[in-house]
Amino acid sequence: MMEFISIPLTFGIGAYAFYKIVELFVRKKERLLIVDKLSSLEGISSEKLDFSKLFPQEKSDKGQYLALRFGSLIVGLGLGLLVGYFLGLASYSGYSVTSNNEMYYRVRDNLELIYGASTLLFGGLGLIAGFLMEYKIRKNNK
Repeated sequence: MMEFISIPLTFGIGAYAFYKIVELFVRKKERLLIVDKLSSLEGISSEKLDFSKLFPQEKSDKGQYLALRFGSLIVGLGLGLLVGYFLGLASYSGYSVTSNNEMYYRVRDNLELIYGASTLLFGGLGLIAGFLMEYKIRKNNK
């Protein structure tokens, strides 16, 4: 049913993992170069240097609203599948697909398109709704 998304999803996950691995090695190399430069300097105490500008701390609330984001995404995807199902029922309820193979493949392709489009549309709307709720919460907390 959802074959259209497996290739881009697999590629996206692989590309993200490759990016993170490369970033890890590049940061390690940068830090080693900075340590080498600092050790080559004479007469400078490393205690007086401010490393917070070189190595900024991660935000402490990075995963604070993760459940809200995932929840809104899952609700959006579920709603998209439900709407796609009802659109598929409404669109092709009058057709008899057992007699004509070509008609069967057209109906199946259109149903896949309806499911995919509605799932992605409502999943995106769920993420937007989660972002707006998170923005409102952060604005109220400040």
